[in-house]
Amino acid sequence: MPHKILIVDDDESIRFVLNKALTKEGYEVTEAKDGVAGLASLKTGGYPLAFMDIKMPGMDGLAVLEKMKDAGVGTYVIMMTAQGTMRTAIEAMKFGAFDYITKPFDVDEVKLLAQRALENRAMAEEVANLKASLRERYEVGAIVGQSHVMQQVFKDVGRVSGTDVTVLITGESGTGKELIARAIHAHSKRVGGPFVVVNSAAIPSELMESELFGHEKGAFTGAAGRKTGKFEQASGGTLFLDEIGDMDINLQAKLLRALQEKEFQRVGGTETIKADARIIAATHRDLDDAVKAGRFREDLYYRLNVVSVHLPPLRERKEDIPVLAEHFLEKTALEIGSIKKSISPKAMKRLVEHTWPGNVRELENCLKRAVVLSSSAAILPEDVEVLMKGAQEPASPACDQTLEGFLEERIRCYIKKTGKLGTDDLYASVIALVERPLIISALIETNYNQLKAAELLGINRNTLRKKVAELGIPLLKGNGRPGASPDGKG
Repeated sequence: MPHKILIVDDDESIRFVLNKALTKEGYEVTEAKDGVAGLASLKTGGYPLAFMDIKMPGMDGLAVLEKMKDAGVGTYVIMMTAQGTMRTAIEAMKFGAFDYITKPFDVDEVKLLAQRALENRAMAEEVANLKASLRERYEVGAIVGQSHVMQQVFKDVGRVSGTDVTVLITGESGTGKELIARAIHAHSKRVGGPFVVVNSAAIPSELMESELFGHEKGAFTGAAGRKTGKFEQASGGTLFLDEIGDMDINLQAKLLRALQEKEFQRVGGTETIKADARIIAATHRDLDDAVKAGRFREDLYYRLNVVSVHLPPLRERKEDIPVLAEHFLEKTALEIGSIKKSISPKAMKRLVEHTWPGNVRELENCLKRAVVLSSSAAILPEDVEVLMKGAQEPASPACDQTLEGFLEERIRCYIKKTGKLGTDDLYASVIALVERPLIISALIETNYNQLKAAELLGINRNTLRKKVAELGIPLLKGNGRPGASPDGKG
């Protein structure tokens, strides 16, 4: 569909020349002989671009621009004038014109200017759509929680999003601190900028300075070239410092200076780099205790804790578990391309009774595995009983005992159900029992990347694909779209 362009000029010869030139380029051109007629046409909508003369009888071009702004008309306007003075240019741009050209003009220049204006507008619309998409994705209402404590969290997010203040998000592991940080970013004026994450617990302390501030070539062994740090990458957007409580005490002073001065130097460099990034930090640790113990700088703590948002553990908001469960069942169905499973009242009762040491993350993992492993249309109590023991935090010291208990319970169930004690039958059943959830767990942990899942399992990709086909395990197409076949061809 061709772009529509409006030409507003009281000079009929100018309208004729522009109409002919732009029509040849494939545009749909309409004319208006004065500012009043031009404004009326623009208000009807449908014109992404207009060429408009500044000096016209009745209502001049600058007056039209002002009224367009008041009426919320988003048409890009290129002003035309025979008075190529600085004052004219300044006035035109001040009133919101995209650009301006002086008469007499070159037709080829007009064509290029029209193309540039339309491309710029398309780009602006794309950015606006992206911002809207981000806001929708991280809409506070889309973060599930109906309890009073979560409603207070949503209010806090709303209050801080419109400002640039530093925010400290606290809460146990698995409560959704990064999701809240992303929601704050998505509703801030920085939504069009990057959201950069640094996890202090996941990066060795000796590498963290380079990760944050970057380094110059030859700064240390292995520094083969210049590296841009996270602070620099986040300029114009948000830098999320996750698990800040785990940061090495020696690096905290450099971080404090970067926060205060909004400048830093790369490792091995002498150039001062300025970066304007909004800071959101998060931790599962008690920073008050860390300060008292000398593990965390008091001045950095107060610098980060301008506004705090605390996420309660799931055990303190059990009224949210049913709505969270329904949310995760729907999400999992979309991910694996299946019909959404229901959950029986007894299974829901068990979910509500559980203490969920791994919080929301543990609940999601438990339900995701239950959906994949359950053969019935509804999630039953037995589908979640054992999984609630096995879906806790990976770093839990009870991991080995949990796995052992998982196997013991399933083996006892098998013997009780079948009455078979034959070694071959039992071994085959145990292998099948372990193999399927192992492969499913590896796929889930790697976001269904078969190559990474195979590496995690210690097998090659062909073996994994063969096992996936044999066991009838559903995959994600293109690492995220439902419906892939085991060979990955869809």
